[in-house]
Amino acid sequence: MFGNAKWFSMRKYGGWGLTPNCWQGWIYLAIIIIPFTILSTLKLPGMTATYLQFVWGGIFALDFIFMITKIKKDERETIHEAIAERNAMWFVIIALVIGLAYQVSVGAVKQDMTNIDPIILIALMGAVLIKAATHIYLRDK
Repeated sequence: MFGNAKWFSMRKYGGWGLTPNCWQGWIYLAIIIIPFTILSTLKLPGMTATYLQFVWGGIFALDFIFMITKIKKDERETIHEAIAERNAMWFVIIALVIGLAYQVSVGAVKQDMTNIDPIILIALMGAVLIKAATHIYLRDK
């Protein structure tokens, strides 16, 4: 698309994403960020600025996904990334379970079980379904 995978490397310590490793990568990031800044300062009618930012962000997200799939990784990097992703997901699942348990306990004390956040339930059930589908896929592969 617009960016080149050679301009970036995988982010290792600061979350997910790409880190520029040459001047072209920094220029690419500036070209992405500057329109957001301009659109947020303009006084456009209605939700025009928001829609334009959404479209611009969508273009960037597609280009980002395209570039991240083109970056070459060796086997050791792939294994390290898988271990880090697994550990991050364990933390997220534990935090969601604790949050759900807290909401259930508060609801039980107040005798009102309707205050349970459905997003937590959706996230946990989605994780279970994705894990099951992945195991089925890998078993049959």
